Amino acid sequence: MALFPFLYSCDSNHSSPAADNTTELEEITARIDPTDGWKDIFLKIVKDQKTDSSHIYTIKGLYKNQIVGLQIEVNSSIGAGIVNGEPNTNTGIARQSVQFSSIGSESDAFIKALSEIYGQSTPKNFTPKTLSVTAFSLNDTPVNLDKSGYYKLKLFLEEYDEDLYSEIFLNINTEKKEIEINEKDWEYRRAIIELLTKK
Repeated sequence: MALFPFLYSCDSNHSSPAADNTTELEEITARIDPTDGWKDIFLKIVKDQKTDSSHIYTIKGLYKNQIVGLQIEVNSSIGAGIVNGEPNTNTGIARQSVQFSSIGSESDAFIKALSEIYGQSTPKNFTPKTLSVTAFSLNDTPVNLDKSGYYKLKLFLEEYDEDLYSEIFLNINTEKKEIEINEKDWEYRRAIIELLTKK
């Protein structure tokens, strides 16, 4: 399989920021538009732990009034992926720059929610492993998570396994303290659930 087919499809399909407050979690499906078919979700950043090279975000939301969440670590400096209006793999690709990991029972609840939203029911819990993926920046300026902004990334999951290869958009709003997980293609739903429950 040819890697990084973003040269033909770079744009994240949706984006809509919200507000910030741990005590005011919202339904992760609140922004899904039933008329367009995409199952895009959003979660609020309730904790932001800064390291020398990354930001570790604990993100949470509600699904049917139950708290769901996970942890996402993102490299804090990723180059611009769009240069002079064109994709640039020299500056925009950041390998293994995003990590997904469990925060316990709320992550198990998250995978149950996501699998239901995607129509890919699973009895499994969130993977105990850390899932590291490659990102491509969809921004025309470098990503700087230390600054207030809205940054769009396209993630490539399981690049070397054709059966589990999948893509997803990750949009980070550092000003409004939330993260959107947007679909690239509905055909990736099965692979995404399998990867997030892999033991």
